Amino acid sequence: MCRLLLLVLTISMGSLGSAWAQSCDPTPERHAVRIEGRDSEGKLSPAYLPYVAGDEALFQQLDNGWVFAVMPVEEGYVIRLFENAQIGMATDLTSLTPPHSGVPNPRDLFGWHFRNADNTGPNDGSVNAPQEMRAFVISPTLVGTGGYKPSPDPSGPRLMEPGPDDGIGWLKIIDYGLSGHSLAKGQRARMNYVKFEACLSWPRGNDERDKLLDEASFEFLDEDREAFGGCGLDLGAFDLEARYLPRKLGGDIDGDDALDEVAQVKRKSDGKRALALCRAGTWMSLIGIDKVEGDMPSGYVDQTEAWHLIAPGEGLPMGLGEVSLPESDGAVLLLERIEKQLVAVYWKDGALHTDELYHIVEP
Repeated sequence: MCRLLLLVLTISMGSLGSAWAQSCDPTPERHAVRIEGRDSEGKLSPAYLPYVAGDEALFQQLDNGWVFAVMPVEEGYVIRLFENAQIGMATDLTSLTPPHSGVPNPRDLFGWHFRNADNTGPNDGSVNAPQEMRAFVISPTLVGTGGYKPSPDPSGPRLMEPGPDDGIGWLKIIDYGLSGHSLAKGQRARMNYVKFEACLSWPRGNDERDKLLDEASFEFLDEDREAFGGCGLDLGAFDLEARYLPRKLGGDIDGDDALDEVAQVKRKSDGKRALALCRAGTWMSLIGIDKVEGDMPSGYVDQTEAWHLIAPGEGLPMGLGEVSLPESDGAVLLLERIEKQLVAVYWKDGALHTDELYHIVEP
């Protein structure tokens, strides 16, 4: 397994390296986090490349509590990923990255990796060391500050081999500098600054993966049809049919602490679009067909291109601008014609209401 992973890392750092380094997009199957640089005020920003110099270190805490670190050592810097912010007592989740002895490890960013054997010029192949592209293993199941996998056999050795639940990270060096006093013949060159791109990727759990795959699907399931049919949707007159994602939304719209669900539907007789609102699995309303209080334009549901369900106190998605949501008993459903029009659908005083929040008149 260790030899196989080393081969994968070698291929990734070679012919596939440059293409891989440009992609850091999460998928339903995998998390992906790009390491960010800091702006002039020291705030993390995706607009800046990460950078360390001298004896400074870089730390970025991920949403799950992990801490990515590039830290100074005698000959340059080392890459680490700690399981929590208490770095001195935390497991390094990259510990299984091969090789474990002999050949330089890709987590080490040492100046002499880029110099020839006698340190008189650039590495001409005489030094067997990783170069600009570095790949490393991410093992979420490690234990102990040394970072090892416990053996299923208590009397057996600790397990050093990466497994199928492990992730992978990459770091691509964009620019670096070497300390001048370390460039004398026979010395070992020291890296004194490095600018880079980096990405961390690891598998999602089965439940999270299945949820995201479901949310990314336009296809309604038999259980969707059963649930909305049982709530009162006439499945002989309406098809559950989605034009934009997610195909359904769920939350507490009427403020009674029970789950309400909304699905996109189409009337079979004329193709008219509507939104089927099922409150607490019992009461059905057809937004876009049933009469509601407010000023939603006629036929607006047919023109809707995106939708959002905003729980009380939740911020608006980027791109919707600065709008004030109406006072409601529960979550507010926003129906959007992208960059043109926005309508709110909400429950207030025992009934559905609609408000047009903005309408940019097209020339």
